[in-house]
Amino acid sequence: MKYVESKEARYVTFSKRKAGLFRKAEEFSTVTGADVGVLFFSPSGKPCSYTSTSVEKIIGKFREWKQQNTDEGKSSVFEAFDDLCKYKQDENEKGKSRELRYKVMYPGVEIPPDKERLEKLVEMKLRLDKINEAAKNHIQAERLKFDLNIVPEYEVGESSGTHH
Repeated sequence: MKYVESKEARYVTFSKRKAGLFRKAEEFSTVTGADVGVLFFSPSGKPCSYTSTSVEKIIGKFREWKQQNTDEGKSSVFEAFDDLCKYKQDENEKGKSRELRYKVMYPGVEIPPDKERLEKLVEMKLRLDKINEAAKNHIQAERLKFDLNIVPEYEVGESSGTHH
């Protein structure tokens, strides 16, 4: 397979392949029941997409999954915790900005609760619980390694501490 040099041939190939890709995505969704989304831009920059449900729903599910699984690939619980702290700081700054905008736009009116922010706080709490559990497991594993490292090793034929 190689790049199609001719611009006209490339556009024809794009159109045919796009239709085939969308047909396969639809078949995959129908056969498996999976939510499927294909999103790309044409060579001219026009967005093209096929989704078995709304793009927003698929992107939302993907973001939710990614958020829940972000910390599992981290090399240490400390790195995951640092990332969560940065995320919290960003969310706090967004919250302050929202409050400031609201105070400017509606002076003297009580600021309503931000439901999206509350949901993100719950997500952060769940992530923190995962990190906390990983930290406990990591510490227990390190303790076990330490305990095993201090057990004396006996040579064959060496006394085991009993006297005859």
